[in-house]
Amino acid sequence: MRTRIAGAQIPVGSDIEQNKKEIFKALDWAKENSVEHLLTPEGSLSGYCTDWKRKLPQLFESLKEVEDYQKECGVGLHLGTNFQEREDRGDIFKNQIRHYNNKGHFQGATNKTFVLGDEGVLGRNHEEEPMISFPIYHNSTNLVLSGGASPTPDAFGIGMVCNDMWGANDLDQRALILKIAGEHPEIQLIMHSTNGKKFADNDFRWQAFDNWHNGVLGLTAMFVNPILTVDSCTAWDWDGNEDTIDEFKTSSQSGVIDFLGWKTDVARKGRQYFYHDLDVSDIYANKMRKHFQDNNIEGF
Repeated sequence: MRTRIAGAQIPVGSDIEQNKKEIFKALDWAKENSVEHLLTPEGSLSGYCTDWKRKLPQLFESLKEVEDYQKECGVGLHLGTNFQEREDRGDIFKNQIRHYNNKGHFQGATNKTFVLGDEGVLGRNHEEEPMISFPIYHNSTNLVLSGGASPTPDAFGIGMVCNDMWGANDLDQRALILKIAGEHPEIQLIMHSTNGKKFADNDFRWQAFDNWHNGVLGLTAMFVNPILTVDSCTAWDWDGNEDTIDEFKTSSQSGVIDFLGWKTDVARKGRQYFYHDLDVSDIYANKMRKHFQDNNIEGF
């Protein structure tokens, strides 16, 4: 059994209306290419480190439009955005991935744990708020069986937002990675939505950060789960100018990676859409074990 997962490396800026149009275009592409699960960058609707809090009515309205359009397209959407959530303690600002299945049903949100001060959001309390997993269905699967029963999912996924993958200035970050394997053995895919700082081509710092990001992604994919990761292709203050779409390299590689390496080859600049047909016929550890046995590799 395979499910088609995809990412939209799209521009993300301070204009919510423009961001919404980019998400619509990505959904159109996904529908045309029979994509079953589409991931967008961190803050792809609200913008990242922008003045989105002053535009809450517009953000709420735009999210409703995205939800309606996503349901019409019939594509599972994993939407990176900042949002205001109503909780017992009041209205809380969160940086999250909102998970919708291909029927438009909201399956829950992954809230970012290791947030930056400039974001102005509250991070997930990893001691009290568990990480959520969500079912991944093949589009050919009816989401409601006769009698109202739910079918068995083809696989389960889990989300991570930006620094929750890269790390933070405390030792709990290692536990965050390991908890995925330790507490969620059912997981077969990590969806990583990011929107890192963009460096100019002549800025020497880019290479160091890129090496770090690739190392983290590679080791996590080897020892934990395959990863679908996607970054924005523009600076945080992008103003909608098409001439600047290709100005910066992404802060990290967008694509799909597993224990054998990258399964995709996504350009580091500009608007890029990509997909991969993920094998979910067996758990990840068994697939790795079989590869080791077939190739006479010791040490698994």
